[in-house]
Amino acid sequence: MIYVELHARSAFSFLEGVSVPEELMGAASDLEMPAMALLDRDGVYGAPRFHLAAQKKGLKAHVGAEITVKVRCPMSNVQCQKPKDQGGKTDLGPRTLNLGQRSTFSIPILVRNRTGYQNLCRLISLMKLRVPKHAKPGECAVTPEELAAHAEGLICLTGADDGPLANGGSQRGSDWERQQRNAEWLLEVFGNGNVYAELQRHFNRNEESRNQAVVAVAEKLQLPLLATNGVCQATPAQREVADVFTCLRNHVRLENAGRLLARNSEAYLKSASGTAPAAGASACASTGPARPGRGPGRRR
Repeated sequence: MIYVELHARSAFSFLEGVSVPEELMGAASDLEMPAMALLDRDGVYGAPRFHLAAQKKGLKAHVGAEITVKVRCPMSNVQCQKPKDQGGKTDLGPRTLNLGQRSTFSIPILVRNRTGYQNLCRLISLMKLRVPKHAKPGECAVTPEELAAHAEGLICLTGADDGPLANGGSQRGSDWERQQRNAEWLLEVFGNGNVYAELQRHFNRNEESRNQAVVAVAEKLQLPLLATNGVCQATPAQREVADVFTCLRNHVRLENAGRLLARNSEAYLKSASGTAPAAGASACASTGPARPGRGPGRRR
């Protein structure tokens, strides 16, 4: 089975990624991956170096980003708004977005084609141009309406514990209903075939619960499952640097960080034998190869 990592951050994701793009691509080559995707936080800063490193290794580089989305009021529903048609009317979708108590979420996006890359760059420009240079976390974000207006040519993953399906972990009650509603909103924005239910497994109890809820939503809406590892470092040896970054990001001392550091032991680039079966243990899911121009690998 061929595995392709489609959700990785580089050191260009400040205090989140540890490895530079060349290190990530080098590790991918050592694991005999045919391709890899780089999704840095709110930018494509590392894409040129990542692409050049892929060319030198003879691999395929997929480009994307983790885009921060902020709603005006976290307790209100946000209606999907699509671009204006030729008649000048705005098409408002029937689905709604509900984040519960949260006001922001992060959505991993992959570029499908040239139009998608243009739209991704426009989204990043929109968020960067309207905030100060040293904006606080959460201030640099796009709105749901802006995301919907620039969704053409993009592929959406449902994300991890900061994604739109992160609320709760139960298949019952309002939490599961909220997750399903948000997944329906993503389908309304990106279209059928462009939304993938993402599963990660770092041996965390809350993450396992979320995975089960995501699988239930995927079965309900017939979404393809996609296993990733949420990579932040190229090799296990870089875990110590990841621990330091985690402490800086959360404003805690290393000796007091506790379970904040647990995820770092697993968030490195793994082979098919290390990642896909782990996610499959949560959902009986595995990944297929990423095919250039056709989106992420689908469930087998």
